[in-house]
Amino acid sequence: VISDSIKYASRIQRSVLSDTALLDQRFSDHFVLWEPRDVVGGDIYWCESWGDGILIILADCTGHGVPGAFVTLLATGALERAKLDVEHGDLAGLVQRIHQYVQTTLGQHLPSGESDDGLELGACFVAKGSRDLEFVGARFDLFVGTADGVDVVRGTKKGIGYRAIPIDQAYDTRTIPMSEGMALYMISDGIIDQVGGERRRGFGKRRLAALLQEMRGHTGERQRSRLREALVTYQGAESRRDDVSAIGLIC
Repeated sequence: VISDSIKYASRIQRSVLSDTALLDQRFSDHFVLWEPRDVVGGDIYWCESWGDGILIILADCTGHGVPGAFVTLLATGALERAKLDVEHGDLAGLVQRIHQYVQTTLGQHLPSGESDDGLELGACFVAKGSRDLEFVGARFDLFVGTADGVDVVRGTKKGIGYRAIPIDQAYDTRTIPMSEGMALYMISDGIIDQVGGERRRGFGKRRLAALLQEMRGHTGERQRSRLREALVTYQGAESRRDDVSAIGLIC
């Protein structure tokens, strides 16, 4: 009975996930990889219109399985409320407002209580007609691939919602001028932290950067498949450690 309930919950969680067809308006190609470790998970992505632009977010919530899925729904509600509060295009303000809603909803702005849950996320915004992409990371990085290699645009070193984070925490905005052939990736740490290989170590950012450079120039669907194949091969007989998700944007 419990397993049937979780399977049904998976249908509900999947219904919340955004249709990414909107990305075709701004990018030549794209892909999304979303694989919960269990039937439901703590990773979630959004792709929505915001003002005259497009908002793209990938979030990694506390835990996985049922607890992680609960936080994804809470985060979805926080995002929808934050979008109403913040001026269109104010990406840093949006992320800050999400943090405030998550923290206060869980009562983690107060000294009492036991929970200390939240999320990390990467948020991108592209305004209509702009060739610049705005990025805000809350303990989340953006990987930028060009012919010269893969650079890492680092986010603010604070997550969202957790007790130790000030209610007025500010998040930095980075501006990336987009050029033809550039590829931008937001990737949850389920890939980076996955243990495998002969030495049973984490996949790591260096191996990931090399893989992203190898993939560059291929179609979005081929990149999605290649990323998953590399993870499964590296994982080998090891168990999956966490949910896995990634968004690739090809200019």
